Amino acid sequence: MIRKDLISTKKGLNKPKAETIIVKGTVTREQQEVLQKFIGVIGSNEQDVVGKILTLWLYNEGYIKVKKINLRKK
Repeated sequence: MIRKDLISTKKGLNKPKAETIIVKGTVTREQQEVLQKFIGVIGSNEQDVVGKILTLWLYNEGYIKVKKINLRKK
């Protein structure tokens, strides 16, 4: 596909993307091997896997709150 075609297609929901930053860290070789085993399972590359693990940890520790939608009508 031509780049112009890719930009003009409207795929998925029209929700705004989250503002992101880059975080750098150091892992041991053993930790890198474990991260590489998760590629394809929970993420598409090492950076994606690390980001998802970090996000899950933050949710579990309660630092990030999930917005609950009340579907019940009053």
